[in-house]
Amino acid sequence: MNFYKRFFENIQQDFKAFFYWCLVFTLFRVAFITIYSGQLNGDYSDIPMALLLGLRLSLKTSGIMMLVGVVCATLPKVLLQRWPSEKLRFAWHTLALIFFSICFMARIPYYKIFNAAFNMMLINGAHDDIYAIFMTAVKEYQLLWRFPLALVLGAVLAYGLKLWLKKLKTVELAAVEHKKLVMALTLPVLAVIAVFVRYGGAFNYANSINWESAARLKSNMLNEAVLDDGQALYRVRDTKRKLAAATNIKISPAQMREEIANAGGDKNAANVEAAFTRTVRQPKLAQQPKNIVLIVGESFGEWPFLPKFKDLGLVDNMLRLQNSANGAHINTMLCHGSGTISAVNGLVSGVPDSSLYENYQPESFKSQYGTGIGYVMKQLGYKTVFWYGGFSGWQNIEKFVKAQSFDEFHCADEIDDKSGNSWGVPDAVLFSRINEYMQKQDTAEKVFHVVLTTSNHPPYTIDVDVLGFPRAQVKDKLPADIAKDENTLNELGHIWYADKTMGDFVAQAEKQLPDSLFIITGDHSERFSFAIEQDARTLSSIPCIFYGQGVQKDWFKENAVGCHMQIAGTLAELLAPAGFTYSAMLPNIFESDFAFNHRLFAQNGEIAEQKNIEAQLQKRINAMRKVASWRVLKGNEIE
Repeated sequence: MNFYKRFFENIQQDFKAFFYWCLVFTLFRVAFITIYSGQLNGDYSDIPMALLLGLRLSLKTSGIMMLVGVVCATLPKVLLQRWPSEKLRFAWHTLALIFFSICFMARIPYYKIFNAAFNMMLINGAHDDIYAIFMTAVKEYQLLWRFPLALVLGAVLAYGLKLWLKKLKTVELAAVEHKKLVMALTLPVLAVIAVFVRYGGAFNYANSINWESAARLKSNMLNEAVLDDGQALYRVRDTKRKLAAATNIKISPAQMREEIANAGGDKNAANVEAAFTRTVRQPKLAQQPKNIVLIVGESFGEWPFLPKFKDLGLVDNMLRLQNSANGAHINTMLCHGSGTISAVNGLVSGVPDSSLYENYQPESFKSQYGTGIGYVMKQLGYKTVFWYGGFSGWQNIEKFVKAQSFDEFHCADEIDDKSGNSWGVPDAVLFSRINEYMQKQDTAEKVFHVVLTTSNHPPYTIDVDVLGFPRAQVKDKLPADIAKDENTLNELGHIWYADKTMGDFVAQAEKQLPDSLFIITGDHSERFSFAIEQDARTLSSIPCIFYGQGVQKDWFKENAVGCHMQIAGTLAELLAPAGFTYSAMLPNIFESDFAFNHRLFAQNGEIAEQKNIEAQLQKRINAMRKVASWRVLKGNEIE
């Protein structure tokens, strides 16, 4: 009886802690919604459902917090009378409350930057420019007071828990009638409660809720509010685990050859890249331009180009190029991954994203990716130059691109300009330096430039109003999909600035070298916070514009789809003589019937999540990821 008495009284303390956690997560959720309520544009009807769904999901996280207390405090106390269960339980929950307080304070700026609670960008951030992230957090997101405030908040919540555990009365076993009945029912009742908590307020999987099924509301902000920080971190872990499973290369060479066949390659080829050899039948351009510029705009998504938003005038320059007689564009284009370095890796390596970070892999510095854009352009006789508005140490970028067929690398390190921020120089300064370089180009030399910009990125430090951003006019035209607060308008101003600087650069370069070919795309989208939930195209697609002499408007079909790693092959089909061979895992965009990235796929002009894909196509995508992983980690040979 003494064993059960200790269990009965301690498990009540655990349940008190469980309900306290439910309350804490609800308060965090309410605070988050309040902070970003401006994104709802006055439509608060879904808030009660968000709180209910969030409470259901937080039953799981609260249950985990309780379980640790049960294992570390209650169960040992049953066996060891002198076990300090109260102290250990309180210590565990105090540490956890401080941790989640820090997570909550970090979530506020994180959502502002990434339009999401914690996601795969956490993994990317581990490889990013830590100094730039730190300085951005200090200057733009008040790290110097947010972190101490998080510690204070954690301490206050821990004190609240202490009072909660003390003030809520515990029923002593001696006061319970029908003790034998209570003892007999204890395990069945706990089992029922465990199932109810495990399925988030349900008793089976069909009616359960998890992070994947929690997005049921029309507001992205409310959908992210449903996830407590424990569930958001679980989303990161789960996503990474699924990606790792899809790219597992613990297979034999014979099995790899079967994966090559599944990916659409020749399994009998001499090596990986030879398995995906393609041949140009007839070049699209009659003459190779002496100057080709691929601009990869920071956070330059397609959504401002869409009919609903184009009248805002944020991308008038790029729309002019896209709609000109010398312009062609892909209607449905996917970025390579969720961050800038993913775009760099996709272009430079030409292999699917498998979260391996090619820019850090030893193999990337031993051999050159035959599928990469630098390699293909070198084979076509072009001098290759990579321009980056940031600093050379970011993501190992200088060493990576120089190892992958780029003759020159230029960045903010070389530019004496004080008007930038911790991420680099303003786009206008970068483009001015490129224009100066072009003026000095040898007219007999063919040059291929890749330009990676930085300004359309937090902290948004460009004074866009001085440069002519029509703030008031844009605000008046904003649809209900976009909040009208000044922070949002400042972000819109930086999209306008990115478009303006690209337009000015193209105009100047075209004067200097009239036969230049320009390709304009973005590194990623999904960063802008809409007030109303948007479809996958609005959130995730990027522009891809070809502009210059000889470009034909009808090059790309209306339902054409593409992604970053197809640009190299598309350039080969534009420029190379008939019979030229190159390696590409996906067909060029002229012939492509589908495209994919880290989580989406595009087909017949439509974009959807890969969880909705048909089995055969998913098998092909997974095979491509395995082949890519082999190439990145083991090299080109199949042995």
